[in-house]
Amino acid sequence: MAKILKNIFIFVLLAGLIVTISGCYFSKPEDNTEMAAYTALEATSLTPVSPLSRETLNCQAFIQKQLTSANGGIYTNYQNTAQTGELSTGHEILSESMGLLLEYARLTGDQMLFYNTTDYIQNYLIVEDILLWRVVENNDPITDVSATIDDLRIYQTLTLAKKQWPLNESGTKISETLENQLPSKGFQSDYLVNYYSAASPTQDKTVEVAYLNLAAIQTLATVRPELTAAVATNKQILLGSFISETLPLYHKSYDPQKGTYTNADGKINILDSLMVIQNLAEAGIYSPQTLDWLEERTVSGTLYSYYDPQTGAALDTQESSAAYGITAQIGAALGNEVLTDSALTQLKKHQNTDQLSPFYGGFGYNNNAYSYDNLQALLGLVYHK
Repeated sequence: MAKILKNIFIFVLLAGLIVTISGCYFSKPEDNTEMAAYTALEATSLTPVSPLSRETLNCQAFIQKQLTSANGGIYTNYQNTAQTGELSTGHEILSESMGLLLEYARLTGDQMLFYNTTDYIQNYLIVEDILLWRVVENNDPITDVSATIDDLRIYQTLTLAKKQWPLNESGTKISETLENQLPSKGFQSDYLVNYYSAASPTQDKTVEVAYLNLAAIQTLATVRPELTAAVATNKQILLGSFISETLPLYHKSYDPQKGTYTNADGKINILDSLMVIQNLAEAGIYSPQTLDWLEERTVSGTLYSYYDPQTGAALDTQESSAAYGITAQIGAALGNEVLTDSALTQLKKHQNTDQLSPFYGGFGYNNNAYSYDNLQALLGLVYHK
């Protein structure tokens, strides 16, 4: 695999916490009998291509023209459905979307977009020191809950951006807010919770493994040392979520009380697994087995949406622009040009090239487009030559 050296630490998941001369071993749940070897990254991550490619600029233009409000918020859907239920719909604004946009601004060195995005987050998403995960502009809050996956992404992006330019007033406030809220409300007995609010204590019974942004938790622990134990605990959950050699992907959820992993509807959603792989990669860890599996399916254009955790068989033939976008980012984090280039080759096949279409430059289907698909694609496309 390109640019990845394999003179390494080996992490093997066994029962108990054992220190050996070849690395650190972490406990795994009783129901996961497979062993996974992890490699400590020694490669250099890829950097965004400059100037940005036509495909990147076209995707950014689509998002700005078709998915962005007059105030600068990113709509979750192109279609403006009025219904607001348990799941985000229509022209709601998500902290997820704003965090991804913030990361794009940082990666591409767009200081003005970065400042505008932090201003938006501060003005529209933060209520009573809680960064709300979903809002409708100029309406009363539809939730009082914050999502830790988005909080950690935004916090890490703000921290990394300090190396490029001084944070503006809103960026500083957001960073301080998250630095205070996450340690006190975002963890429960060292486990990262999924959501938290200002009013009521969190009652999460499971940990969403894709939420475990290990690099961000490590960053937070440097200024809040009370989270040192949480770093080790959540790293162990990440490493232990490996499924098997048959399907070297990752389980969705972890139950701390039972010490077991579960998956929604008994199948593996590729986006959940890719986010886990990305969490590990950005912390400098990867499984060679997983990387080989991912490379093979990306090169062949057979990275599908759902898999059987027992047999490893694909359960559909649906591809996702978000999946290829995240895969490109994983390759970039690992310095793996083969994986990144292959993912971008597949991604471009799904990009709308009809200049007369309202979806030109973007990624959509069934007369709709979604912020997550387009922003993850955009973050992958910055590495396109």
